[in-house]
Amino acid sequence: MTIFLNQMLGCLIIAAGIGGAVGWLLRHVSAGTITQQLANVTAMMHLKEQMLEKARQQLRDSALKMPPLESATMAPHTLSHSNQEERSPQERSAIIANQCVDTDRLHARLQESEAAGGWVEWLDAQLTARDEQHRIALHEVERQLAERDRRIREFEHLHEQLLKQVEDNEALKAAYTQAVAQQIDKAA
Repeated sequence: MTIFLNQMLGCLIIAAGIGGAVGWLLRHVSAGTITQQLANVTAMMHLKEQMLEKARQQLRDSALKMPPLESATMAPHTLSHSNQEERSPQERSAIIANQCVDTDRLHARLQESEAAGGWVEWLDAQLTARDEQHRIALHEVERQLAERDRRIREFEHLHEQLLKQVEDNEALKAAYTQAVAQQIDKAA
């Protein structure tokens, strides 16, 4: 059970590391690859959500398995209570010692489960905070992309106007040259 909880915590820590790496990449990569990064971050967020849900489910499953262990330990305790009168004091002390060991084991498992639950809640809070940061970063990236696209459209419109002016100037220059040539021909 401890191995199971450690594996679950390891997965959550890896997911947090992945989230941190994606956040760093979002801040340090040029605008040319922002669209790809947006898709990557979205995929990572879905992956983290799946891992978190899997960890929650595993914790629920392990919590559901704990009561049968307690009841299994309590059953021998009740049987030994009815047979206590038939046993010698040494046998009774050995049975009580075994029951104490079993109780201590159950208590240790319960504490491990509670500690793991605390870790899961803490990791969930961390992931929620990081997801919010990622959403804010994504919103900022989307805003920057929209601003960039708007400026590109403005420059394209300005470029078209300049090309039209150049064409108009060329037409005027050609018309002026032709008019001057006609005036020279008339004068000569």
